[in-house]
Amino acid sequence: MAYDSPHGLIAAAVIVQILVLAMIASRFVSHRMKGLKNHISDWLIIVAGVLSTALAIEQIYCAATGVFAVRVAPLAKANSAAATDFLYTLRMHNYSFVVTGILAIGFIKTSVSFFYLQIFSAHSTFRPIIYTWIVIMTLWTVSFFIAFMSICGDHGIFSARRHMNPAIQKKECRDTQEVDFGVLISGTISDLITVLLPIPMIMSLHLRLTDKLSIAAIFLVGLLSVGASTARTYIGIYTKFAPKDKIMDAGLGVTATCVWTLIEIQVGILAACAPTVRPVLREVVQNGIFGSLVSSVSSIVSRRSAGSNIGGSDHGLPQYSSHLKGSVDKEEVIQLHDMAENNIASGECADGKEIPGSSTIHVSKGYAVDDGDQRVR
Repeated sequence: MAYDSPHGLIAAAVIVQILVLAMIASRFVSHRMKGLKNHISDWLIIVAGVLSTALAIEQIYCAATGVFAVRVAPLAKANSAAATDFLYTLRMHNYSFVVTGILAIGFIKTSVSFFYLQIFSAHSTFRPIIYTWIVIMTLWTVSFFIAFMSICGDHGIFSARRHMNPAIQKKECRDTQEVDFGVLISGTISDLITVLLPIPMIMSLHLRLTDKLSIAAIFLVGLLSVGASTARTYIGIYTKFAPKDKIMDAGLGVTATCVWTLIEIQVGILAACAPTVRPVLREVVQNGIFGSLVSSVSSIVSRRSAGSNIGGSDHGLPQYSSHLKGSVDKEEVIQLHDMAENNIASGECADGKEIPGSSTIHVSKGYAVDDGDQRVR
């Protein structure tokens, strides 16, 4: 990624944030289409979306005003005093990204955990594990937020401009490096645990292996967020310990850390909303521009097939017609696209017959997963 390109940083922030807001909106439209109520996980993701938007605006502002994507080394050679003042301003924005990022990432992980609680509501074995993880993520968010806000004790919050001076910071504040590394490393580890948390639950279901893998793949989209978190952790640690001849420019280093903080938040929101927006995507595909295109192709193929059958030989060759646009009302063996208040799951085949001797995920009216032998009336 080119951290010295202001236009690139602005474009990335705008495009991805628009996608984030669209996904959040689609999540609520999806619930409305199915007549479902909003849950705690939905409201938490809204808060994360607001914080993500705030950081996107800050990134756009910093890139447009020459705070981000600027190399400090050339500036220091030309005017050391101006370079020092510039670094203080840069560190204040970095602090803003760190504190806001902690809150946003914490809300995302807690939202995802509550979502797990909804879809695996019938799994009494795993419910205590999910509740425990929600408590851990809440404590992680609150503790690191307070730690950064009070790291300078009675001398004021860390964002005070005078504390951007390393000498004053070292004298009046606690060791910021330990807290920095703590939030980076623990954040990456907790990201990974949050993504992998539902996998044992999925594998314990009475389903075919291919079905289990299909469901697991939906949740493993969150690994993209883990990748962004790993990149941010690597950059944060590398800028502290890399040799002086290989270290990234101080200005670009802070820019990179802030950029990857925003990316982690944005990708986390996209991954959290992905399993909930299927009805909206299906509606767009079938009734939007994609649906018109598919219908046109289907009509052309059908006409050509019919013409070939009429003009061909009399040997009884079969007539093939393409039906590329499926029915909206067809049930599938596995659906994870909306939530129901009763949190129940049923096992049916595509043709309406029951699957004997096993429970399966069939969530045409809810995300809930039932691993017992209950049937939907």
